[in-house]
Amino acid sequence: MPATFGIVDLFAGPGGLGEGFASFALDGHRPFHIGISVEKESSAHQTLTLRAFLREYRAKHGELPQPFIDFHAGLIAEPDWATVDAETWRIATEEARCLELGTEAARTATDEAIARLRRGFDETILIGGPPCQAYSLVGRARSRGKQGYVPEDDARHYLFREYISVLDRLRPAAFVMENVKGMLSSTVESRLVFELLMEDLSSLGTGGVHLYELRAIRVEDGKASLQEATRPSDFIVRTEDFGVPQRRHRVIIVGIRSDLAADASGTSIVVAGPKRTVADAIGGLSSLRSGLSRGDDSAGAWRSTVIDAAKLMAGMYRTKDDVSLRDAFSTIARRLRAGAPPSRMSAALPDGYGAANDDLLRWLERPELRAIAQHETRGHMAVDLHAEVSRIDG
Repeated sequence: MPATFGIVDLFAGPGGLGEGFASFALDGHRPFHIGISVEKESSAHQTLTLRAFLREYRAKHGELPQPFIDFHAGLIAEPDWATVDAETWRIATEEARCLELGTEAARTATDEAIARLRRGFDETILIGGPPCQAYSLVGRARSRGKQGYVPEDDARHYLFREYISVLDRLRPAAFVMENVKGMLSSTVESRLVFELLMEDLSSLGTGGVHLYELRAIRVEDGKASLQEATRPSDFIVRTEDFGVPQRRHRVIIVGIRSDLAADASGTSIVVAGPKRTVADAIGGLSSLRSGLSRGDDSAGAWRSTVIDAAKLMAGMYRTKDDVSLRDAFSTIARRLRAGAPPSRMSAALPDGYGAANDDLLRWLERPELRAIAQHETRGHMAVDLHAEVSRIDG
């Protein structure tokens, strides 16, 4: 029988990392099963719980529940999921826990889950990403602007130690820790946070033998494998190398328990072929107009605002050398007068939705859904639409 792994997911957020593990299948076998996911932020926890519910429901019934499809399409208000399937909802709420790591309640819940997973699975795996606000460049800039801010007093810098505490109690076959690139340069107590993390990870073990071998995910010649890292930047994973239509770079540390590390050496997987763009992922959706954040946000008001901006831009180009730009902006104004502007939002499924012969779209699109959710634009001030005018003509 293929091995099964029970997952402990810490700092789970809305559940993206856990969903990746839970959805992985090899020859029809799903080896990873989430035993507990822990998140303290209430809105993220709601999403986390709904993910668990839908995953369990689909495993039981082979399809999504109809109330979810209707809710997703905006046809009904969010239902009480316990009335849709009480037992499945109970399992989901047992899995997704709204707890703050470091508290006695969180420790009790994770220890109970550890005992449960050890009885029910061949091995366990720990995953998660300690909160990144203290490490990200944006978060650090905001913190510096706070009067009296002292990095050493910011508990978020040390939350990785809650992860390591669970790691030490669980002793899983492997762990995956994810964070922003800023973790490599963030400092506290005049030391790099990453150095503190490496020291704590190295402290696990006895007699000078490390409990875990640390590996970086490396992509070479179209294949991804786990390799020893020679410098901190080796732990940076670039999602575009894996066919993800987004340039999201993250630090990902993989630890393999020392008694299993030799079995993981030399293995690799083929990653996606050519790099994908945002247009590859959402280019087939309906075109939308931007919104107006102040005053009248009707289609007519938006058209008048953009026409005024186009006329203003056309008037700025008066010389013979500028004729092509002047004509382009004048053409935009004429087109807007002649045709109705697109909507700010659209729930309509595009033609061919769910039937594309494309690996990315087959993964993204769910043909059982009745609508596209949250396909809408943000509002802009009228002056900001001047920058948009030059893009309307393609």
